Amino acid sequence: MAVLDPSRAAEDIAHMAADFERQAERFEQLRERMAALTATESSGDGRIAVSVDSNGVPTDIALAAGTRGMDPAAVSAEIMACLRRAQATLRAQVAEIVQDSVGEDPAGAAIADQYTKRFPDVPSDDVTHFAPPEPPTYMSPTSASPQPPASAAPAPWEAAA
Repeated sequence: MAVLDPSRAAEDIAHMAADFERQAERFEQLRERMAALTATESSGDGRIAVSVDSNGVPTDIALAAGTRGMDPAAVSAEIMACLRRAQATLRAQVAEIVQDSVGEDPAGAAIADQYTKRFPDVPSDDVTHFAPPEPPTYMSPTSASPQPPASAAPAPWEAAA
């Protein structure tokens, strides 16, 4: 039969309490560092940039004047590609500060894993390369206006009443 030393048990409990307090401080520092995180990614030509906050939510979308006249679908696709890259950058930042703040702690690993699941790697084909926009074509005010093809249906306001 083992005899418990009450003074030793009190020391063990005090040591455990100090460990919990140090761990709580590390997690509070982790929370503060994570709250301050942001990530920004730009298109290869620098015409589009997207920034995200610590939750991966877009906080800024910057479009340079060079995007004017571009195909809206191409601009949209590049915005989304920049967003995914910014979120992947955020994921890497979170993994790094979790490691720096709490090391191999299972709770820290769970935080990093949540970001990995939410923001997976960006496929290499998710990079859009823009061609310069086509110059606009102008018609002089004195030229004849283009006519619709003969097979085109009349516009609703042109239909006979």
